Amino acid sequence: MSEKKQILKIRDLSVSFHTANGLVKAVRGLNMDVYRGETVAVVGESGSGKSVTVKEIMGIHAPNESIGGGTIEFTYDDGGGEKTVDLLKISPRTMQNHLKGKHIAMVFQDPMTSLDPTMTIGRQLMEGMLLHLHIGREEARKRAAELLRMVGISDPEKRMKSYPHQLSGGMRQRVVIAIALSCDPDLLICDEPTTALDVTIQARILQLIMDLQKQFNIAVVFITHNLGVVAKVADYVNVMYAGKIIETGRTEDIFFDPRHPYTWGLLSSIPDVSGDKADRLYNIKGNPPNLLNEIKGDAFAPRNPFAMEIDFQEEPPMFKISGHHQAATWLLDPRAPKVEMPDQLRRRIEAMKKEDAAHAGN
Repeated sequence: MSEKKQILKIRDLSVSFHTANGLVKAVRGLNMDVYRGETVAVVGESGSGKSVTVKEIMGIHAPNESIGGGTIEFTYDDGGGEKTVDLLKISPRTMQNHLKGKHIAMVFQDPMTSLDPTMTIGRQLMEGMLLHLHIGREEARKRAAELLRMVGISDPEKRMKSYPHQLSGGMRQRVVIAIALSCDPDLLICDEPTTALDVTIQARILQLIMDLQKQFNIAVVFITHNLGVVAKVADYVNVMYAGKIIETGRTEDIFFDPRHPYTWGLLSSIPDVSGDKADRLYNIKGNPPNLLNEIKGDAFAPRNPFAMEIDFQEEPPMFKISGHHQAATWLLDPRAPKVEMPDQLRRRIEAMKKEDAAHAGN
């Protein structure tokens, strides 16, 4: 089996924002790895730092932000062999002209923020190809039509003459995906790409992203707060809380063997239509911490029903559970008392395992 190729390596990333109320520490020492051909989901509540992280990868910087430290190493082949660059150190011009669109592409939550309402779909699709691929207009036009066909848009020649407002939300999102794939990127970032769509269209868009990822062997970073989406699309999952990744593992690790109390809470709060009617929908008590304030110890401690004294004094390290599963909780320290996940969640996981085995048998 060939060795996995790492395409993205984030180490100790810290991002803060200067506001009228003080400094908001939005990302606090984040580490993340992404390999070619894999989908990594980043999941967590609103305000956990998911979108800030991917904007740094894309070189989208706010005027009031400051980088407190860290590196974002991106490896790609520009035709002259593989090279690795720190995305935090390259110039905006290099990012715009050589990497964005060509090697790193992004699909945003609302397609209307990505599409120019004054330009036809065809022109917007061809723009990146003419800039990055150095091909003629006719070839770009053919390629654009083929991409629209690939993402499931019928009569692509006619659609290329349309403007964004003439398409439905689902079709606009398909166009955005086609634009993102137009220059064969190495890394595709999807920031909640199905949130604004109805459930049926959501499923189709997710399937489309999965099919295209396998077809082109690209790496995908998928940002979402929806664990149902994660179960469908991801190979690996990073659970974020208060600007840090607090549990990371394969999708089956996170769903079948979660170890962090926050992950327990997230999984317990998914509506379960087949479960025991006596089970009430779980909610994690309290609110995420205010990142204007200095956090001492574990950021989740005030909401953690299993918190110990040390949780309020010292931040937990990442404890290794297996070669592909880690979690930052003092409960994994050998000296900690043995704490089991809530019974309601244990029953749910058993049911999920049975369902998974039944699907595998079909």
